[in-house]
Amino acid sequence: MIIGLQTFQSNSEWVEYYYSRGFYPIYAQLPKFLIGWIPFSIGDLIYAFIFIALGLILLKSIFLLFKKKFALAGHQFLKFVAVLLTVYVFFYSAWALNYYRIPVSKQMNLKVDTVLLEDHLSVLDSHINRANQLRGEINFENQDRNKIDLEVQQIMKEDQTFAMLSKTQVKIKSPFIGPMASYFGVSGYFNPFSNEAHVNTEMPLPSYPFTVAHELSHQMGIGFEDECNFIAFVKMKENPKPSFQYSAYYESVNYLLRTLYLVDKSLFESYKAKLSPLVVADIKSEQEYWKNYSGWISDISAVFYNQYLKHNNQAEGMARYGMVSRLIIAYEKQKAN
Repeated sequence: MIIGLQTFQSNSEWVEYYYSRGFYPIYAQLPKFLIGWIPFSIGDLIYAFIFIALGLILLKSIFLLFKKKFALAGHQFLKFVAVLLTVYVFFYSAWALNYYRIPVSKQMNLKVDTVLLEDHLSVLDSHINRANQLRGEINFENQDRNKIDLEVQQIMKEDQTFAMLSKTQVKIKSPFIGPMASYFGVSGYFNPFSNEAHVNTEMPLPSYPFTVAHELSHQMGIGFEDECNFIAFVKMKENPKPSFQYSAYYESVNYLLRTLYLVDKSLFESYKAKLSPLVVADIKSEQEYWKNYSGWISDISAVFYNQYLKHNNQAEGMARYGMVSRLIIAYEKQKAN
């Protein structure tokens, strides 16, 4: 079974047409029917059950080993391996083969390999101006997160831009662990076992609509982090609501500036200076928010997730998020031509 999965995932066209556009949208009806209607996260409970079950089996195996009951210890260890293999097969069958589908850039003919510094600066300058303009129109005190969830869900359901998205289930939930998600450094996450998309309702509002769209993109069959960011950017940018547009440009500017910092620190400072005081205040407020929750838990979480992404066809690890810059620039160039 595992060999079959690995052979299948080696061909992105097979994955795209037989799995991502074939099996997955049909399969997603099952978790939608079973648990999609439940208002809280079932996936978090599934995670807890898996970890507890594996831990108990392993501890029992070690205990029997110390008791020199080698046959029974071996049996327990085989049970441990069997559970791991079952989890592995289900993980890829239920959703994770989406990590191996045809890239969005190829499907949309985005020339990501021909992006030049001048293109980067041109798009960054345009997006800074738009973010500055939009920020002056928004009062975040009047924002209702539940309403945002419903509105973004509807936007994603009605999408006509990204034909590769599955619309079987488009629903956001809050993490079962609530505010604890912030200690893990998590603004949102998708649970492939339960097919549930989650967003941390405690996170700062400027990024919130973008994050909802990002996590829904995972639920709709997109694996790569930069691609989910890109889809979130396009869908929020296209919406007439100023706070949604601002969320798109706010995130875009942040990613474009971070990429520029790695290339030319002097240029980074000059473009950063173009940000309006309100946008700068939003960035500082968000940095302070995450700083308040940073510690050993978020550090371990980051190391684990970095390795998880590398294991799942994203060799860049968490740096993959930032690669949205090239998608945005290529998209803006394509639209301009």
